[in-house]
Amino acid sequence: MRRFKSFVIVLSFVLLACFVTETAGLQQIISVKAATVATVKAKETLRVGATTTIVINNKVAKATYSFQSSATKVVTVDKKGTITGKKVGTASITVKQTYNSKTTVVGTVEVTVRPELEMVKVCENSLVSSGNNYRMKKAIEKAQNGEEVIIAYIGGSITEGYNALKPVQSYGYLAYEYFKKTFGKGDGSNVKFVNAGMAGTPSSLGMVRYERDVVRVAGAEPDILFVEFAVNDGDDTTNGDAYESLVVNALKSEKKPAVVLLFSVFKSKWNLQSRLQPIGEYYNLPMISIKDAVLPELASGALTDAEFFSDQYHPTSDGHQLMADCINHYFDTVAVEAIAESDITIPEEAKVGNSFVGIKMIDSKNADNAISINAGGFSSVDTVLGSFKYNMSLKTFPSNWKHASNGGSKSFTMKLDCKNLVIVYKLSNSKTTGKIDVYVDGVKKETYDGYTGGGWNNPMTKVVFEAEESATHTIEIKMASDSKDKEFSILAFGYTK
Repeated sequence: MRRFKSFVIVLSFVLLACFVTETAGLQQIISVKAATVATVKAKETLRVGATTTIVINNKVAKATYSFQSSATKVVTVDKKGTITGKKVGTASITVKQTYNSKTTVVGTVEVTVRPELEMVKVCENSLVSSGNNYRMKKAIEKAQNGEEVIIAYIGGSITEGYNALKPVQSYGYLAYEYFKKTFGKGDGSNVKFVNAGMAGTPSSLGMVRYERDVVRVAGAEPDILFVEFAVNDGDDTTNGDAYESLVVNALKSEKKPAVVLLFSVFKSKWNLQSRLQPIGEYYNLPMISIKDAVLPELASGALTDAEFFSDQYHPTSDGHQLMADCINHYFDTVAVEAIAESDITIPEEAKVGNSFVGIKMIDSKNADNAISINAGGFSSVDTVLGSFKYNMSLKTFPSNWKHASNGGSKSFTMKLDCKNLVIVYKLSNSKTTGKIDVYVDGVKKETYDGYTGGGWNNPMTKVVFEAEESATHTIEIKMASDSKDKEFSILAFGYTK
């Protein structure tokens, strides 16, 4: 397990005191002006077991320097000015200069020692359950034998890799690299990676785009699938039905992938683990909780918000590495376990809901031949769309139907056999965006507003209707009465039979 690196402090006395701190590849410089006569005071924080070195710049020729700790049980310092944190607490390091038989205090460093970040404990805390290991053991065996193994991740912006300094520093890629090097054959080229993260999207959209963004991108079903929507489903109107349907869809697929549930966390310490964990327990799935991993460390001071979170929602590169370390711990745990006697059993009855198992996606270029579509006034194509962070040229839903401001009054119509229907449309902060009215078999069901002040051309997913049995339905969509000359973009649909 990778530990956070030790801190290095560079302290310049007389004219300037500089502290250089390095932790897990992140460097920060803090400068403090030193008085010519008065003692220079400075503060620094380090972990138990970490070291800092006081380097005195602009030394007086032929002068000698000494260092003294006020509490050696907390912080020790040697003749060279190397400081070591011994236990949690505070201490002062006094720096003296002797020149021409005269000794003066040059400065004082106030040091706070916080708990050590014990990554073994962090990773152990993260593993909610290793679940039934049958499928993961089979995937590891395939990789070791040189067979192709596809590892896929589906989730929101954290999975997409937001605020990692580079794509290869996102948690998904780091964990993939570890699996590849640890279990892949030879150079590990038989292990493939798919990142199906999409910023600001919930599992209700994840289930719609799973086939497109995971299976089609990989060219085959995955062998291992990580599902990360614990911080994205706050507004999920299905209350977990979409999440469970996505999980069951993957579990029931022909390749029988190992499905791992990953629970990320916001800086506010919030996530939906309490809602989603029972689903994992019901299917005996492996579950990894980043919330369980970091909250105790944040509370103890071993980890700070600034070290793990880059903003209110996303981890830093170091945070992504910590997430990957937790996943790697799970891989290592499974690797030494005996294989389960049999595969998981998928009950017919759902824990929360499985209304959307078997869902299929429809866009302007992909629809079953039995589905009849007339775009009407929604015959334009919207090119002002969200894109993927590390491939800005790749748009989220390029095969869409757009009603332009001069699109006219003709309705979009679609006739299909289904029991459930989900619509995906664009949210925009442009006031040229309007509303649509949606009719099912001639009855008005919903009005959807494509305008919101916080829109950023992101997709919004809504369930139009649900039924117990499949039937033939006619869907009509037209601009609302107050939006005749407005724009609106239908990005996709999802339906089940």
